[in-house]
Amino acid sequence: MKRDADESAGVPKNRANLRRNDADSNGKRAPRRIVTAPEDPITDESESPPPGAISQSIRPPSGNASKPKKSRVWSTIQLLAGVLIVLSASIAVAWGARRYVTSSPRFSVRSITVAGTQRRTAEQVATLAGVAIGKNIFSVAPAVAEAGILADPWIEKAKVVRNLPGTVEIAIIEREAHALCMIGQELYLVTRDGDLFKKAEGDDPTDLPVVTGILPERVAKDRAGVVLANKRLLDVADDLTKIGIAKRYPIQEMHLKSDGSLVVTIGKEAILLHFGQPPYREKNRTGVARPQ
Repeated sequence: MKRDADESAGVPKNRANLRRNDADSNGKRAPRRIVTAPEDPITDESESPPPGAISQSIRPPSGNASKPKKSRVWSTIQLLAGVLIVLSASIAVAWGARRYVTSSPRFSVRSITVAGTQRRTAEQVATLAGVAIGKNIFSVAPAVAEAGILADPWIEKAKVVRNLPGTVEIAIIEREAHALCMIGQELYLVTRDGDLFKKAEGDDPTDLPVVTGILPERVAKDRAGVVLANKRLLDVADDLTKIGIAKRYPIQEMHLKSDGSLVVTIGKEAILLHFGQPPYREKNRTGVARPQ
C-alpha cells in the first residue's frame, strides 16, 4: 500500500529509501540529495565528429560519343559478313547432305511392292511409276509416280509411298468393265457407273452386253447424260441377273431408241424384252417388260 502511495505521489522508490535511511541513522531529517545522470559527453553540435570523406570518380567521356560515323559503317559491314558466312556454311552443309542421300547406295531401291493388280502385273505398274530396283529412292517423287500410273485407263486410283531406306509401296484400284458401248463405229468399255473409260482394244474383254443407239453427237454435247443413261441400263442388267433371267439367257444387247424406250436382247435365241419409256427398273420388277 505504501509502495502504491509513493508511486502515486510521484516519488521514485530509490529516493524514498534514501530519505528513510537518513532519518533512521541520525534521528534527524537529512538534507536532500539529488542524484542525476551523467551528462552526455557530446552535447555541443559543434563537437560532433566530421562526416567521412566522400569519394567521387571522374571518368573521361566515353569514346562512343566521339566515335566517327565510319566506325559504325564498319561494324555493320562486319555483321553482314558474319551473317553471309553462316548462311554459306549452312548451304554447304545442306548441299552436302542432299548429295549424300541422293547418291549413297544406302538409299537405293531394294524392294517394290504392288497391291491391287488384276489386269496389270506388278512389273507393268512399277514401269508406269518409273520405279526400278537400284534407283535412288529420293529420285522417286510419289506425285509424279502416281500420275504415271493413272495414265493407264484401266487404273482408277493409285497411291505411292516411300519407306526408307529402300522400299517403295504401290497400291492401285483398277477399273472393271461391265458393258461395251457402241458410239458410231467404235466400241468403248463402260464402268458400272456408266463411264466410258477407254476404247476397246484387242486384249480387252468382249463377252459383255453391248449398248447401242447412242449417237456421237449426244456424247459430244451431253457426256454426263450419256453416263447416266448407261448407268440406268446397267441397273436393268443387274435386276435381270438377280431374278435369274440373265443367267439363263445372257444379255446380248441393250438398245436405246430415239424416243428413250429400251429394248433388251437376251439369249442365243435373241429374245426381245421391251421396257418402253423409263423408269425401266419399275417395269422389270412388276413384270411389265414384254418378251417378243
